[in-house]
Amino acid sequence: MDVENRLRISGHAETKVIPDRACWTVTVRAEDQDRDAAFRRCASAREGLVERLQAIEKGCVSAGRIAVAEEIEYYWVVSNELREEVARQLEGTRLPKGVVAQIGETIGEQRRRRRCFAATATLGVDVTVDASGRVPQLLVAEDVASSNGPWFRISRDEEISDDLRARAVENARSRAAALAESAGRRLGRAVVISDRDESLAELTGSGAGAVPATVQGARLMASRAMRVPGPAGIPPEESVPIVMEIAPEPVEMSEAMTVVFELIDRD
Repeated sequence: MDVENRLRISGHAETKVIPDRACWTVTVRAEDQDRDAAFRRCASAREGLVERLQAIEKGCVSAGRIAVAEEIEYYWVVSNELREEVARQLEGTRLPKGVVAQIGETIGEQRRRRRCFAATATLGVDVTVDASGRVPQLLVAEDVASSNGPWFRISRDEEISDDLRARAVENARSRAAALAESAGRRLGRAVVISDRDESLAELTGSGAGAVPATVQGARLMASRAMRVPGPAGIPPEESVPIVMEIAPEPVEMSEAMTVVFELIDRD
């Protein structure tokens, strides 16, 4: 490709969008001395929570599998003979009695025992921002071990990005036309359109690093996460319904496109 008759230029477009979806991850937990009972209790708690969340927005919950794990605790066993021996050796010290007892415990034999079986299930919640204020109160139920969120997302992000890319190309064409006019030439067709910022040689394939036929762009979008506290210790079914106001801040989205145009001599 004739690099001398090519003009490489970048175009940019941006906009601000208010996220329309609010998301949480929630862990439901149940304990029991029997493995099957722990599983059933967790399944029941998960089903009840899913039902309450689905009442806010149908299809807003994605439920993971239930995992059951044996939880172990460690303790020390100290014989009476060992206690008496330690007490005799420490009689001449000025250590408090509590410290002496603690020393006696730490030199005993460590053992382990099952504390319980713990069943856990993770849920994903994804609701419209307009309805998200009803979610926090449901996440303070006794069987909810933890919840993280909300964080926000834009459901139309790909559609918006496509529009921004098209606007970025138009911006590139406008800038390129002005430069070509200043150079006494006119702008021809666009021969390369890319969302990567390589050199002209790379874009046109005349250098060592030719661009693949398909180029995927990437964008990292972050929004501020808000933690909304609920009335701790009050089951949802026994409390007055509370609706929180959740309002995400606008998120700036932008796209940059690199375009290579033909340069044509004026007639």
